[in-house]
Amino acid sequence: MPATVKDEAAKPEESRAELERAPVTAVRPSGEEVEIAQVVTPPPAAEVAQAAAAPTPAAEPKLPTTASPLPLIALLGLVALGGALTLRVAEKRGL
Repeated sequence: MPATVKDEAAKPEESRAELERAPVTAVRPSGEEVEIAQVVTPPPAAEVAQAAAAPTPAAEPKLPTTASPLPLIALLGLVALGGALTLRVAEKRGL
C-alpha cells in the first residue's frame, strides 16, 4: 500500500513573515547561544553618516592623452597603397 504524503509547501508570504519574526542568535565557539547584538558591534555613527552622504564629484578629471597618431598614419598609408595598386591594375586592363 503506498504511503500517503501530505504536501506541506509553505506559501512564500508565510515563510517570509516567519523569517522576519524568527529570533537571530549567534553561537560562540563554546557552543553557547547568545544574542546577535552581543557578538556584532555596529559601526560608529560618524562612519554611517559619511557613507550615507556620498560625495558627488565636482568635475571629472581629464584623462591624459596617451594615444599616438601612428595607427591612423599606417591606415592612411595602406589606403594609399591600395589606391595605387587599383589604379595600376585599371591601367593595365585598359579601363
